[in-house]
Amino acid sequence: MTTLEDFYFGNVNPSEYNQGRDTKKKLSEMAKLLDEFRSIITSEQQKEKLEQIESCQLSLIALSEKDAYIEGFKLGVKIATEIYTES
Repeated sequence: MTTLEDFYFGNVNPSEYNQGRDTKKKLSEMAKLLDEFRSIITSEQQKEKLEQIESCQLSLIALSEKDAYIEGFKLGVKIATEIYTES
């Protein structure tokens, strides 16, 4: 099956990829810092605010990844177009 066929049949999911070592390291660091921060905040209001911040951050990451994917795809098409239209 070709890549285009895989894409058509839903076998290709661009948002699923292997994270690099540096990304995994930063994610681990972030999780540790968040756990430490959760342990020092005391009020429910503070905890709720932290949850709101985390939710907003996750939404921003998802939107950013979507935008990067779209721009990368556009760039790939431009490169392919230039390759096939050069004289």
